[in-house]
Amino acid sequence: MTRHKAQGRRTLCSTPGQAIPPVDTGGRSVCSQAGKAAIPGEKVPACPLAGAKTIAKGDSPAVRRILITGASGYLSRFIVERLSGRYHLTLFDCVPPVGPAAACRFLQGDVTDYAQVHAACTGQDAVVHTVALVRGRRSQSLSTFADVMVKGTWHVAEACARTAVRRLVNISSIVARGAIPPGEQLCHTSDPCDFREGDLFYCLAKHLSEQIGLAYHQAHGLSVIHLRPGVIAGDGANPGPAPPKPPARGRWFVYVDPRDVAQAVELALGASGLAYGCYNIVAGRSDSLLDWAAAEHDLGYRPQFNWPEIPETC
Repeated sequence: MTRHKAQGRRTLCSTPGQAIPPVDTGGRSVCSQAGKAAIPGEKVPACPLAGAKTIAKGDSPAVRRILITGASGYLSRFIVERLSGRYHLTLFDCVPPVGPAAACRFLQGDVTDYAQVHAACTGQDAVVHTVALVRGRRSQSLSTFADVMVKGTWHVAEACARTAVRRLVNISSIVARGAIPPGEQLCHTSDPCDFREGDLFYCLAKHLSEQIGLAYHQAHGLSVIHLRPGVIAGDGANPGPAPPKPPARGRWFVYVDPRDVAQAVELALGASGLAYGCYNIVAGRSDSLLDWAAAEHDLGYRPQFNWPEIPETC
């Protein structure tokens, strides 16, 4: 059972407390060209921050053909399972996928090679970008993070803009803002960054990837939705949550089931009229440390796997 009453609803805007009015821009974001009016004589609202959303009036064209990068990774198997049979999927990775995903169309390639990324994006309606350094990442060098996560995302965004891909769904992370402070206060995607030395390369790479998406939204009108999953249960060294010892009080829960992340991906692909957004994707618990009300409000996200066997602490 999902719980969200404790969080309330909060719509993220380019200016805190001020919603962006819908402007008829022919499907382009109202902030696709900073400082220029979308309609003669009409002022365009300020361009969004990383945690903001922009709204384009009218429905987005139907998405049917989807490219999934990093398709052989742990999370991607759940995304492929969710989308298979509903969309025409193309999987892109350095190594072929295994299991049911092996039945999908596969292109072997590397996100650090722009020509390969451009070729893979050609003819696609949307791209789900999942590439990240997860397992063993603390032993990876700065240059590896820069090549794979930053340059790789830049290649994907550039290829999307050049091949008329309509939407980029970027799998980011709750740590794209840096450290997540414990306590009673809900964390929102619009909160200021707070980077620390621990895991800095990964956090900063995720943050820069979001900035790349924002830049291509503003410069090219590319529809970009960043999803910030919590700690994905079963991924890498994350077996799943356990009741804290000693028992916690207040908010502490930061986990998400990969099946709920896959749900959020499908909702992001189908979200009409939303040109840009950034959303926390976490379990639907009253003791969640991350606010997911915006994902519920804008995308229709309703987490289904919430670890009811672990008592909620608030």
